[in-house]
Amino acid sequence: MAYMSLKNQKRIMIVLRCCVAIAVLLAIRLVYIQIVKSEHYTQMAYEQQTRQRKVAAKRGTIYDATGSKVLAQSISVNVVSVVPNSIDKEDKDKVATKLAEILELNKDDVLAKLNKNSSSETIASKVDKDKANLVLQYISDEEVSGIRVDEDTKRVYPYTELLAQVLGFVGTDNQGLEGLEAYYDKELSGIPGKIVGSTDGKGRETPFTNEQYIAPVDGNDIVLTVDATIQSIVEKYLDKAVKENLAEYGMAVVLRPTTGEVVAMSTMPTFDPNEPFTPYSDELKAKWDTLSSEEKSNELKKMWRNKAISDTQEPGSTFKVVTATAALEEHVTTLDAPGQFNCSGSMKIGTWTIKCWRYPRSHGSESLREGIMNSCNPVFMQVGKRIGIDTYCKYLSAFNLDSKTGIDLPGEASGIMHDPKTMTEIDLATTSFGQTIQITTLQTAVNYAAIANGGYLVQPYVVKEIKSGSGNYEKKVESKVLKQIMSKSTADDILSALESTVTEGTAKSGAVRGYRVAGKTATGENGRGENLKYLAGYAGIAPVSSPELVVVVNLFDCKGPSGHGGATVCGPVVGSILDESLRYLNVPTDYTLEENSIKEKVIPDLTSKTVAEAKELLLAQGFKIAADVDLKDEDIIKDQIPKAGASLMDGSSVRVYIDDNEKQTVQVPDVRNKSSEVATRLFRNAGLNVRIVGNGYVLTQDPSPGTVIEKGSIVTIKCVDTIDLP
Repeated sequence: MAYMSLKNQKRIMIVLRCCVAIAVLLAIRLVYIQIVKSEHYTQMAYEQQTRQRKVAAKRGTIYDATGSKVLAQSISVNVVSVVPNSIDKEDKDKVATKLAEILELNKDDVLAKLNKNSSSETIASKVDKDKANLVLQYISDEEVSGIRVDEDTKRVYPYTELLAQVLGFVGTDNQGLEGLEAYYDKELSGIPGKIVGSTDGKGRETPFTNEQYIAPVDGNDIVLTVDATIQSIVEKYLDKAVKENLAEYGMAVVLRPTTGEVVAMSTMPTFDPNEPFTPYSDELKAKWDTLSSEEKSNELKKMWRNKAISDTQEPGSTFKVVTATAALEEHVTTLDAPGQFNCSGSMKIGTWTIKCWRYPRSHGSESLREGIMNSCNPVFMQVGKRIGIDTYCKYLSAFNLDSKTGIDLPGEASGIMHDPKTMTEIDLATTSFGQTIQITTLQTAVNYAAIANGGYLVQPYVVKEIKSGSGNYEKKVESKVLKQIMSKSTADDILSALESTVTEGTAKSGAVRGYRVAGKTATGENGRGENLKYLAGYAGIAPVSSPELVVVVNLFDCKGPSGHGGATVCGPVVGSILDESLRYLNVPTDYTLEENSIKEKVIPDLTSKTVAEAKELLLAQGFKIAADVDLKDEDIIKDQIPKAGASLMDGSSVRVYIDDNEKQTVQVPDVRNKSSEVATRLFRNAGLNVRIVGNGYVLTQDPSPGTVIEKGSIVTIKCVDTIDLP
């Protein structure tokens, strides 16, 4: 028997040891793969053999305060996608042609996606039902594989631009990008579902396998504090004011003072959240194609910006209530102590001579009430000096003016105050009447809400309820009182002074028929020298007996014929908003107010009557008959303007028509700043009727100057006495 040499035995042992080592390593690797990394490789295998398609969750609906008006909702649409590897190469051109035809797309773009080496490509999203059905029919008829039509949602804003900057909008993936849509994105968005199917090693769909559908969880609905009707009232008058006064922009906030609920909030110009990336104003549309990408982005951000909470400006004289609060709380004066202050037309503080708005005339001797009524800067400079810097700054902090209000909206700015450590006597003087500091329109509204609310500072909010799609409440938001910043007696005193400002002082333009209104005007200066721009403002509270609403309106950089004074350009807007809103809310009037001696009578129905009969009816009411053609007594009247049931003052004309095609139009003349008598004459010469509210000189008119309307229509003018308007 032959024996192996010792050398060969050693070689065999080395080989055996190596084999054992390799076997051990393989066993360890096998244990690592099958036990330690089992879950990881199971998931990899699952992902390799399956394909998931996302099913969008239905985004929650946004309702107004009534719960009946839908401000934002998601509707069902479809997304068309393809699995490139599942479509035969020789069929791709034909498939691309058909999909491009149905979906109205460029064929080359579709074909490029079909030729990609990817697991899935989206051909079109937000596809409507009719087009989706055509794609499904094509798949069925031609037995095409690799094309999918899945559920998707599209965000719709039924009232278009209403509340646009507050609502915001969503992106192509239905994620909130601005406004409430962004702030409450987590609550609104829900949880997406998915469709899971099997694939082979090359990523192609495997036949004879069932897809698994995992349903999405819809987002929660939210109910706002904003009333869509009052919001529409605000936007109507704010838009009109911005256009008539050639303002750069306007802002308005309406609050419930007892709760802090935002009843309305608007910035004009606005945009349509259904098309947020489309320029909305004619001016922007005209220059859009000439702008760079960066310039377009900046313009869009400016269009989306909720300036009522995001922009700060020097507020002007509406800020004087803060100074008055500090004065009364610190007992440096009382509201009606006579001769406490003196206005000589200007006042010297350090090296500065600061003028009253009435300069070179003066207000003379005044009490604090009279200082508020006259909006007299020297009175408040003297008050500020009595209070002192340290104490005054404590009240600025008490009003939370150096911070945010905490409203549940993104992008809120903090007020900008002087540093108490470096504040000078000149800073104190200018701050006392609302200059050299900056706050938002919302902060001004919150200040006035505290006065209307007995001295309690409330936190403003816009969402009052969050509820699931089934209607069950997830969360009900309660109003939050932050603190009491003044005594009730001080709040009542200031409210009384603000009412006097409306009845006897500089704020008469915001008066409302039948209601006791408190108000304050403002003309803030922003910038200096060549960069000086004015902020016209007016803050109103009504009814004084039991405040329901606080309304603040600001117009920035007015260039129109009415100037830039808050009393002239903003007071009538606040008055109109309060008037319509209080009546809509069925708030009882305080009293019956006869604003002038003009009596109005109801217009009778003249249709189907002869001209002779119409003349007799009109004469009995004190009206005249008018027409653009010669009338015969036997002619039958087919139409009339104004319509039956409207009311007109004595001497007005009712225009009648005996032919359907004879109506004529006329441009509304501009009567602003003219006396009511002159305005009446100009309107009648133009073939128009007039309704007069108040006495004196015309502040506003509706419709606006230049508007084309039918002859015989009624134009309403609001007038105030011949008073100084700061």
